[in-house]
Parts: sequence; structure tokens; C-alpha cells
Amino acid sequence: MTIAAVALYDRLQSELVDARRRRDELALNTLSLLKSEVVRATKEAGASGSIDDGLVGRTVRKEVKRRQDAIDAYRKGGREEAAKREEAEMAILRTYLPAAMTAEQVEAEVWAVIDELKPDGPNAFGAVMKAATARLAGRAEGAQVAAAARKLLAS
Repeated sequence: MTIAAVALYDRLQSELVDARRRRDELALNTLSLLKSEVVRATKEAGASGSIDDGLVGRTVRKEVKRRQDAIDAYRKGGREEAAKREEAEMAILRTYLPAAMTAEQVEAEVWAVIDELKPDGPNAFGAVMKAATARLAGRAEGAQVAAAARKLLAS
């Protein structure tokens, strides 16, 4: 038995309706904001005007980053209650992101890129990073990719 993949935006809309039915204020506010940010992103310059999983994923990553920055700011300001609310929102948003890759998985992908490119010289790191970030877009953090590239190019 296989389960059909549901587009992220369709999932967002159905979970928004469920949150409204459950009267889950936190989920309702978080998902409403995410939906409006996705719609706004379709209207930005350079956007195709259509909603796809890539657009939703980029928007979710941006919102998670905003929450992380807000959590740090609230903790520095001694506002633990606000930080906890941001953490709860971030947990809801993270359900829309694919599972994070392990360091070994990232290294394996970067190694495959190095094997394909066979870089040489001082521009090796830049070439590897360009190809690896394109290949791992949305699945691994840039810092994680850079660390793996440095480690593998040094050896």
C-alpha cells in the first residue's frame, strides 16, 4: 500500500482547517501566518507566481530562522515566556521541513560532488560549494556543507 504525496500547500490548508476546528490558537496563528507568507512570496519579483513545494519549503525555512532569531533575542532580554511561544511555533513550522541529513550523509553527498568535479587549485572550495549547495538545497544547512567540503578537500 502506498500513500500519495500531498503537496505542502494543500497540507498547510488542511491543517489550518483542522486547527480552526480544534480551536488551537497557536497552530491557527502560526499556520495562518505561514500561508500568508507563502502567498506573499509568490508575488515577489523573480517568483513564478505559482505555489510549489520548493516555495513552501523556502518560506518555512525563512520563518524558522526568524523564530530562532526571536528566541535568541527574547532569551537575551529575559523574556522566557515569549521565547517558549516562539519555540512552540517553530516546532509547528518544522513539521513542513524534510528530515535533516546527518553529517555522514552530507559528507557522502559532498564527496560525490568532489568525485564528479575533480577540483584542483585555489578555486576548488568555491566550485565544490556551488555544486554541493545546489545539490543539497533544502536538505542541509550551508554551514554543514561548508564544514564537510573543507574537511574532505583538506584530506
